Amino acid sequence: MIDFDRYLEQEKERVNQALERCLPVSGPTIIIEAMRYSLAAGGKRLRPIITLATAETLGANSEEVIEVACAVELIHTYSLIHDDLPAMDDSDLRRGKPSCHCMFGEAVAILAGDALLTLAFEVLARYGLEPGRERAALLISAELAQAAGAEGMIGGQVFDLHAEGSVLSTSELELMNGMKTGALFRGAVRVGALAANASPEQLQILSGYAAFLGLAFQIVDDLLNHVGTQADLGKPAGSDQIRFKATYPALIGVEASRKRAGELCNTAIEHLDRLDRPADRLRDLARRLVFRTT
Repeated sequence: MIDFDRYLEQEKERVNQALERCLPVSGPTIIIEAMRYSLAAGGKRLRPIITLATAETLGANSEEVIEVACAVELIHTYSLIHDDLPAMDDSDLRRGKPSCHCMFGEAVAILAGDALLTLAFEVLARYGLEPGRERAALLISAELAQAAGAEGMIGGQVFDLHAEGSVLSTSELELMNGMKTGALFRGAVRVGALAANASPEQLQILSGYAAFLGLAFQIVDDLLNHVGTQADLGKPAGSDQIRFKATYPALIGVEASRKRAGELCNTAIEHLDRLDRPADRLRDLARRLVFRTT
């Protein structure tokens, strides 16, 4: 087995190449440039990698699942463009570079986000045109639509905006994080499983793994915003405190938040013990996601 860091770099490059192939070849130049700019701005490609790793864990050839992984990243990148807008988190930096709206203006940034979201479902439709993939493509499309919509990521963002300046209970905070961040993590794992024709039991186990992992990831994200630097994060540090956002560090403190993230990570990994397939890659990914420093 190759070194884990090398594995991540190889998978990241594979996803990057596939994303470039997904971009439209015609249309207004400025919108394609804005889409490419945001996709190419960097990022670890963690969500598509976990999609590929899930499919591989269940015995699928990840090359046959790469379009599904790209759809996950297209949705994630669209959400980052919109999150950075002045009407939302009002962030001028993303992944160490000027945010999309700073480079192309608010109107084009909104449209670039919209274009990436719709492109994700075009990619999935093309994936489903291959013989034998029709049912899986429908299930995957429904899964990602739900993860990204009012019941998931968008609903969580609304919750987050309305919670600014408020003190939430831990259960309310966990609900918000489960929607805002956890839903797309859960979707990323589940679509990898669906593409690999997972059994109902496998899908249930992996869903539990993903749900706890998504919660842990958001706590660490909040911690990094609280104690990290702009150079480390590639975006403004301390912005959560400035905007009085509801976060675990604000609610229970830094050390208690670190402990909670570790507990959630361990619970996620414990789910994999019930899987009828070797899952070391998913265990390694969970640890890397939760114990990251950037």
